[in-house]
Amino acid sequence: MGALGCAAGDPVDPTPAGLVPVASLSISTTHDTVYVADTLSLGLIVRDSAGNLLSGRAVQWRSSAPGVATVSSVGLVTGVAPGAVTVAATAGGQTGSVNLFIRRLVFSVNVVPDAVCLRKSFTTFLSLTAYDSLGKPLPAGLRPITWRTTNGLVATVTPQGGDSARVLGVAPGSAFITGTILGVADSTGFLVDATPLGQPLQCGGAGG
Repeated sequence: MGALGCAAGDPVDPTPAGLVPVASLSISTTHDTVYVADTLSLGLIVRDSAGNLLSGRAVQWRSSAPGVATVSSVGLVTGVAPGAVTVAATAGGQTGSVNLFIRRLVFSVNVVPDAVCLRKSFTTFLSLTAYDSLGKPLPAGLRPITWRTTNGLVATVTPQGGDSARVLGVAPGSAFITGTILGVADSTGFLVDATPLGQPLQCGGAGG
């Protein structure tokens, strides 16, 4: 058996042999800003020496600052933290790059009401408002909101339209409901009371 032609650890290009060489490579993007926790899909334009578009090339993507933004094997950029980053792609020995800015669109959020005493088997609604760096409210529906409960045995949460959620009191106890948008979150505390309908709620005396 003959000796291998490359040393251990040498990179291997999975691009099939015999393809037309790559002469130029460029990255296309609809905009240069990505918000924290948001994504941006980058396009790739690969051409031969005659200017013809090429396909079927192995592409390696990389980010100059993964702590600011990451990039997947298909060119999907995810904002991680505010800052500047260069995303590059290499194929057929040619490299293209694009400079992106990662910004925090949402600086704070507020979930209301702030604390809720909820009767068992009853429901109530929460709403989330997001604010920009100047403290001005951002429009509803800006991005999907993720709602979570710390104890689904006590209170469940179901997303609704208009940046709101419906909470159901399942069993006596306490739980926190959290709304998150673009990586920024706020929580509301719930005390679920089993007092029968028609009698005053006792949440004020319930343990946390």
